[in-house]
Amino acid sequence: MRFTYKLYMAVMDGSKVPRKVKKAILGRKLNKNKLRKLLKSVVVIKNKYPESATILPYSFCPKCGCKEVAYTDNMAEYPERWVRGYCARCGNKVVESDNSPYYHCLEFEGYELLF
Repeated sequence: MRFTYKLYMAVMDGSKVPRKVKKAILGRKLNKNKLRKLLKSVVVIKNKYPESATILPYSFCPKCGCKEVAYTDNMAEYPERWVRGYCARCGNKVVESDNSPYYHCLEFEGYELLF
């Protein structure tokens, strides 16, 4: 199946697209058992310098397990940065930056309480 940039951006914007296209771009949804195991295996490494923390094994949405993030444009004037990132599958806010490094929701305590 060939994908175009137009289809990829439609998935990221949350527009209506066929199921097969969405499944091929985002992958299959994790079941609850695999998602719980993945949440238990998360390790967050804080950096000393003003950089984003490293999340192992990878950063993902704690609600559905999706790795794709759709970012908003900069919502402030140029010298400042105010960006939010939402999960491409469920729309949950995952990443945010407000004149600071990007903070992922897995960096904070209590993300396990989503179930």
